[in-house]
Amino acid sequence: MSVPTYEELMLPFLEALGELGQASVATMREAIATKLSLPQSAQEELLPSGKQGKFASRVGWAKTYLSRAGLVTTVSRGVVELTDAGRAYLNSNPVTVNKDALLQFDSFRRWLAESNTGISSEPKKVNAQELPHEQLSPEEAIADGYGQLVAALADEVIETLLGVQWQRFEEIVIDVLQALGYGGNRAGAGRAFRTTGDEGVDGVIDEDPLGLSKVYVQAKKYAVERPVGRPEVQAFVGSLLGKKSKQGVFITTSKFTNEASAYAESLSDLRIVLINGRTLAQLMINSGVGVAEQDRYIIRRLDRDYFEQ
Repeated sequence: MSVPTYEELMLPFLEALGELGQASVATMREAIATKLSLPQSAQEELLPSGKQGKFASRVGWAKTYLSRAGLVTTVSRGVVELTDAGRAYLNSNPVTVNKDALLQFDSFRRWLAESNTGISSEPKKVNAQELPHEQLSPEEAIADGYGQLVAALADEVIETLLGVQWQRFEEIVIDVLQALGYGGNRAGAGRAFRTTGDEGVDGVIDEDPLGLSKVYVQAKKYAVERPVGRPEVQAFVGSLLGKKSKQGVFITTSKFTNEASAYAESLSDLRIVLINGRTLAQLMINSGVGVAEQDRYIIRRLDRDYFEQ
């Protein structure tokens, strides 16, 4: 028996989770394998890279798609349960669950758009009539798959950030800024204050390797549905003025309201950069902070100049 595709695992995932109530992903794999009578050899089959089990990978992707459709939620580290929408959907007795079926959910369409276009705060609309994956050219399929991998990893990064202590979150924020080149490699070029705040700021980092000017940082670890509003950005601006600084970075795991963004853009004497959760996750992925390389694929093309010499 071959390993089911991640789409074929979506309905068993929902059914098993409906029976268990709450379960770890490892428990879910066992429950799904039992439900499908999947032999041990299929459960242990590896991906071509040899670094991950094919069944475990596909169960993980089934979870990702169902989560982005709002049917499954993470209640604690590695533990999931059905949402109200997930229970209602399961109670409707769907015959099959796949990507096309999940397009009825707004959150899934938004996420799929982000994975098709990169991390964006304004994703394009998804056309349900786009070519199926098997009809894409190899280059298109790779690009499509890579986009979904990055979008899924960004979700994991944000979810993990929400689970760390606020002191650790502030340290991570400083690490990201240093990875972007602020402060150079000089020891002590950036630091989190590790207190409830130092006159309204959470950290500071040198703007240049010599430390001639400083950038103050505000970091808010908020749930995705809890946006940062204008009053909080105004308070940060007041803190910067108190430190006689004209530049700062406000970072959150959630997002900023339109009023907060408009206020930051309207400032003339100060420069405030607002970084939301999606952008923070993308910066961490791009700079290698909190993520590790899993696989590497090199695509080569024919060098015609070589043959014509």
